[in-house]
Amino acid sequence: MRTFFFFLTLTAFLWSNIGNIGALKGTATVVRSSNTLNVKNGMALKIKDKIVTTSGSRVQVILKDNTIVTIGPNSTFVFDAYKFGGKNDSEVKMHIDRGFFRSVTGKIGKLAPERFKVKTASATIGIRGTDFSALMSEGKETITCYKGKLNVSMGGITHRVDAGMMLELSNGKAEIKAFSINRGLQTVYRKGNIDQIKADEISDAAQQEIQEKIRNLPEVPLEEPTVEFPDR
Repeated sequence: MRTFFFFLTLTAFLWSNIGNIGALKGTATVVRSSNTLNVKNGMALKIKDKIVTTSGSRVQVILKDNTIVTIGPNSTFVFDAYKFGGKNDSEVKMHIDRGFFRSVTGKIGKLAPERFKVKTASATIGIRGTDFSALMSEGKETITCYKGKLNVSMGGITHRVDAGMMLELSNGKAEIKAFSINRGLQTVYRKGNIDQIKADEISDAAQQEIQEKIRNLPEVPLEEPTVEFPDR
């Protein structure tokens, strides 16, 4: 009897709603267990749901704690675990297989930031009151922090990424750069206590791609979680 009750409790937990689709541009699907569903505005999401977007499409997810996740085109994003409770039992675990996402953390990011984790192919991102994004392109991952700060762990080493900075991961190497849409990219070389900044050309296709994606993403404050995507 106890085993049966535990099974029912576990099943209810796994299939409980964790949030909703706040906005959709283009077409996308949700892979849920063995089923593939078309994404619709207002659609409820569950733990283990995988969102798959197509070319030119974007999906915005509003989780129960008002965490906002915007998933870019040609992307695959998975909600591995989610619980919105108190300081000691809330958690968010997500990962991206390909493409681009941007997230503005909600209440869990304030209650239990140490239990808010996002994984890429190469790294684990920990947050501290953050607005951040990740872009996975061929042979390279770019993790950008717009507000707050990130702790990005890779191969047993943790890199701190502050607001206005980005971390590039390529061929097992990590490089921190200053990021500015208006002023371009700047590589930061740390020597002792001196930060020497060298301007980079923005001819690199991956960097142009991330700037274009960021320009096209909506700025969505937590107070207005249902703002639609711009038409541009």
